Amino acid sequence: MSRSPASLAISAASDERFRRALSVIVPAWFVTVSVIRLSVLLPTTPGYDGMLYRDATLRWLSGGDPWAPIPGQAVFGAPPPTLLAMLPFAILPETIARIALVGLGIVASLWMIRKLRLPLWWIAFPPLVDGLYIANPHVFVVPLLIAGAAPLAVFVKAYAGVVPLILGQWRALLVTAALVVVTIPILPWGLFLQRWPEVSAALQAQSGGGGLSVLATPILVPVALLAAVFIGRRRLAWWAVPVFWPFTQWYYASMALPVVTPLAAIALASPVQGATTVAIVLAVVESRWLVRERGLLRPAADLGTEAASV
Repeated sequence: MSRSPASLAISAASDERFRRALSVIVPAWFVTVSVIRLSVLLPTTPGYDGMLYRDATLRWLSGGDPWAPIPGQAVFGAPPPTLLAMLPFAILPETIARIALVGLGIVASLWMIRKLRLPLWWIAFPPLVDGLYIANPHVFVVPLLIAGAAPLAVFVKAYAGVVPLILGQWRALLVTAALVVVTIPILPWGLFLQRWPEVSAALQAQSGGGGLSVLATPILVPVALLAAVFIGRRRLAWWAVPVFWPFTQWYYASMALPVVTPLAAIALASPVQGATTVAIVLAVVESRWLVRERGLLRPAADLGTEAASV
């Protein structure tokens, strides 16, 4: 039965109020959570995670062990290709390298937001703010992926390979594999494999078990798997790391930015266990009902289809 013009007008007005409410609630939530997080981080020097990666690279260059535990520091747990990605910052003086990592991360993130046609206030997305302040190389992963530089993104962070793998981008994967093979002779893979049991244990301890992925809340695994089926392959490519990757850190949530929807983003902005599962469930609801049926919300994937399908 068709709806009357009056009921359609009422529905449209209601939908418009919903959109306007979200345009206030979402950025307000982002800013609130980011301010709280920054208040915790401000006593520390910006870029300290980037310096952890730089120090590991310097140890490798001097013939030392990049994965050796350093008292009072977090463990370096990235595989050997990340050492090559960090070389440009290792050759710079520490202060300049710190400024470069933080500054380039901000520039890359602003470019990513523009490429995805998101409002500028998405720079306040709390997991992104977290990664930018500590200058973790993760902040370069999504910009590199949407720029079509998947092999370089994988060298920055190995889990970047999940995106082209799920999307079936075999050329990018073949190029990545070729680069890994070519660089094997110069990278300390043997030492990494030898160190991996203790590195893995340290990562597990640092992440509080399974981090913020669904692995930290096994009871939610069936829910997350069901949501992964319904969300579709293209969106799952970007959701897989925040939801399923072991030892997930909060800043990993920015992987979902190319396809995230507003309500899901609110959940991702909460650094609590189970939030990533709640977020992907919300994304399913938003993408299948609010977007397709009512046209209320438009995820970044629909705003920047070409970029998000990289």
